[in-house]
Amino acid sequence: MSCYLRHMKDILEEENLHPQDKKDRKEVDLAIRKVVGKTKKDKCNEVWKEVKLWLQDEEKKELLVEKLKG
Repeated sequence: MSCYLRHMKDILEEENLHPQDKKDRKEVDLAIRKVVGKTKKDKCNEVWKEVKLWLQDEEKKELLVEKLKG
């Protein structure tokens, strides 16, 4: 479900997102998947691969962070 969220700890904390339980992590995971164009059926490693690309591109990173806040 959210195997990559631990790698995004800094970004999530920066945006004051602190998913505490499984339900919270699932919500954040689904929001991230939606932003980067993945579905809940995509494997976690596929989602993380796409998220890493987004985090390396400053404009995409800002868009991802913006969508997570809103």
